[in-house]
Amino acid sequence: MSAIETQTQAQPLSALRDAITIGKTMMLSESGREAGMFTMTLGGETIDMLPLRNWGQLDVYKWGPRGKLPGTPAGLEITFDHVKVAGETVLTNDPHGATKLQRLLNEWLALEKGTFELAQKRSQPKRTSVGPETAQRPANLIPHYQVEMDKKGQVHINCLLGKETLATIGLNLLGFNSLINQGLMHKPHSIKVGALHDWVELDGELCSFENGKNDTIKLEKALNDRYLSTAALGQGKDVIVFPNAASSTGFDIQFAAKVGGTADRHRRPLDEETLVLLQDPDKCGLLPKDLVIKLSRPNLIFKRKTPDGGERYLNQRPENSINVLGDDGDLTIIDLSKPVNYLHLSAVELTAVFNHPAINLHGKVAPQPSHPSEQPGQPQISVTPTAVSPPAVAPPITVPPATIEMGPVAVPEPQSEVIQPAEPTGPVIVKPCGGGPAPQAAQEVRLLPNTWLQDILGQSPLPHDWFAPLTYSKIAEHFGNSSEGYFGPIPCWACSLGDIEDIADPAFRGILLTQKGGLGYLNQGHMARFRNEVAFIGTLEATIEGIGVKLMALATDLEQRIVFIVTEGYRTKFGVPEQTVVQELVCLRTFGALVMSVNEVLHSSEPLEVVWTVPTEQEDPSDPQALESLRPDSTVT
Repeated sequence: MSAIETQTQAQPLSALRDAITIGKTMMLSESGREAGMFTMTLGGETIDMLPLRNWGQLDVYKWGPRGKLPGTPAGLEITFDHVKVAGETVLTNDPHGATKLQRLLNEWLALEKGTFELAQKRSQPKRTSVGPETAQRPANLIPHYQVEMDKKGQVHINCLLGKETLATIGLNLLGFNSLINQGLMHKPHSIKVGALHDWVELDGELCSFENGKNDTIKLEKALNDRYLSTAALGQGKDVIVFPNAASSTGFDIQFAAKVGGTADRHRRPLDEETLVLLQDPDKCGLLPKDLVIKLSRPNLIFKRKTPDGGERYLNQRPENSINVLGDDGDLTIIDLSKPVNYLHLSAVELTAVFNHPAINLHGKVAPQPSHPSEQPGQPQISVTPTAVSPPAVAPPITVPPATIEMGPVAVPEPQSEVIQPAEPTGPVIVKPCGGGPAPQAAQEVRLLPNTWLQDILGQSPLPHDWFAPLTYSKIAEHFGNSSEGYFGPIPCWACSLGDIEDIADPAFRGILLTQKGGLGYLNQGHMARFRNEVAFIGTLEATIEGIGVKLMALATDLEQRIVFIVTEGYRTKFGVPEQTVVQELVCLRTFGALVMSVNEVLHSSEPLEVVWTVPTEQEDPSDPQALESLRPDSTVT
């Protein structure tokens, strides 16, 4: 379908700042007929409201993650003949449809933002000239949480630093994950949120706002007492880094600077222009005058100016090494004397970089954690997941092994992409010091636990419309349960992997097959779903979409996590920075599912226990079947 003519455009509501404007165009449907289609404009950016698309697919400018919209328009549903939002329906052929739809969307936007925007304005610090006394914040200033409920019963959680608002979220999983990713909140062991966003349960403690209840004080106390994190803030640190998929580097950065003679502390994209401002001694004054920071994508390079006008890297010594200890005890060591690849770091770890004493004049040396396994002078970079820990998984069920015909199939050479940077990308070759012969290739390959899958995964699968239902049936038979339900408005079948069997329950964990053939995994709102070489990874509220990602097989590993095995190069198919894709994959992993290519599986050190495939070559082509393969040396109980 394609838009061919702009017809009408409703006038924006001047009373609402950043109002939504609705226009209308004509498009050609797949049958070649002309049909009307609404367009939606916000802040000079326009999207087409294409029929049968969800908000994650429509929001190409990431208005939600960028904070331009507070969430998904309530009850949004788009078809070829109507658009439904906030419980009301607007017909596409209605001559006043653009005006009606614009009113509905702006009323929803005003309801979500109006009351809280006033509170935000009151909390903003007054602009004053930056002098010697105002250039720095008090060293003992630390963030704190404030919870409030507006007149409409909507709950807003504010993370404040003095009078300054660092982050604002609603009562939803997406908002809590944002706080965790920014390093503002310690991740709970378990978190549940009501479907109507009127209650939250943190580690078993319920805070309710339903039926007239108001637990704002209880929730505020819990957040400040148990979940407030100063890993990225406080202690005199003046620079904050935030994840932002819309930024060219995947991050935003916030710091105090003097712009136009007044104090300015806006979030800016972490790019070359912002780094120039950060290094300006007159406008900012946070960094040593001889420090040079360069952005050579995907690396940040830190150097010192030399007396002869040149530059040199920082000395490789303990003072220029950063140790970041995560909430789960994992240690990340960052060596500033070498280029720092920001794609391998989280927002919390980058915040630690910009607030280290070697970089920030106002930074303080943090206590160094003592890990016996860490050797001085041998720093390394690792990725620390920042998501909620997964719930306990159900034990496997006994299944007899399937008979599979295997033939020699050539497997492509392993590519450079890996889902875990810490894992080796291929077999380790050890050459004897005495100059003896190197180990045989066959012996090296046998060191890896998944080489038995080489022939199985080398077979091409049937098209997705066959692959999805056949695989789901085999998996449901393996785990011994399947029930009907609804994935949003879409009818589906669901195979529970936990105690909750109803897919509509927010705590559901399991595998689903939609009526339209979407095969996926869902756990507490976190999901991976595949349909006709399109992959959706993220949450129910926001996903990233990969085009050209073909599902080759499904599997379970020793920890009973679900593994989606896909084609090579899948991480480049999502149209967002690779660092964003890695963050989503790490988050999905903590919720009990992995996405891996065939080569990643073959070269992984984590064994797969059961693998389900639907090969093109079938014993009876008229009655294709999914095959279940068990690891040769395993016994499923």
